[in-house]
Amino acid sequence: MLRTTSLRTLGLGLSLAALATFAAACGDSSDDSSSTGAKTASTAPDSGAKPDAGAAPDPGAKSDPGSELVLKTAKGSAGIWLTDTAGRTLYLNTDDKKTASHCYDACAKKWPPLTTTKPVTVTGKYTVPSSLGTIKRTDGTKQVTYGGHPLYYYTGDTEPHQIKGQGVDNKWFLIGPIANIMNGSKP
Repeated sequence: MLRTTSLRTLGLGLSLAALATFAAACGDSSDDSSSTGAKTASTAPDSGAKPDAGAAPDPGAKSDPGSELVLKTAKGSAGIWLTDTAGRTLYLNTDDKKTASHCYDACAKKWPPLTTTKPVTVTGKYTVPSSLGTIKRTDGTKQVTYGGHPLYYYTGDTEPHQIKGQGVDNKWFLIGPIANIMNGSKP
C-alpha cells in the first residue's frame, strides 16, 4: 500500500511539474509576441546582404560591421580580383586619373563608389596593403582607392563574385591584387 501511495504522489508531483512547465511556456509565448519586433529589427539585412537586382549597393552596407573595412580577393575564370567583405566585386574606371573620380550622378548610380568612414585593410593572395588609400569625393565622402584607382561596385552584379561589369564600355575593369587593370578577360 505504501508503494502505491508513493507512486501516486510521484505521479501527482510530475503532473504538477508538467503543468508548471506548460504555464511557464504559455507565459513565455505571450512575452515572445512583444519581443518579436526586437527580433525582427535585429535580423534586418546586414552588410552581408546582397543588393537588389539593378539597385545600387547600400552605401552603409559596404563595409563589414566591425571596426574596419576589409577588402579581400576572389578567384575565378577571370583570375584573381578584389572584392569587399561580402564578396561583391570591385571595379576601376580607366577614365579616372591621378586618384580622382570622374564618376558622379548617373554614373555613380550605375557604378556606386566604395566609400567608408572606417580604416581599410586588404587581405588575400598577392595583395599590397600599402596600395590602399582614400580620396575625398565632391559630396565629402571618402572613396576607397587601391593602387591609386578609385573603387566601384556595379549594380548589374547581384550575387557575390559576379563580374558582369568586366569590360563594360571598354573602361570598367576588375582590379587585380597588385592594383593591376584586368582588361584581358570579359565574361
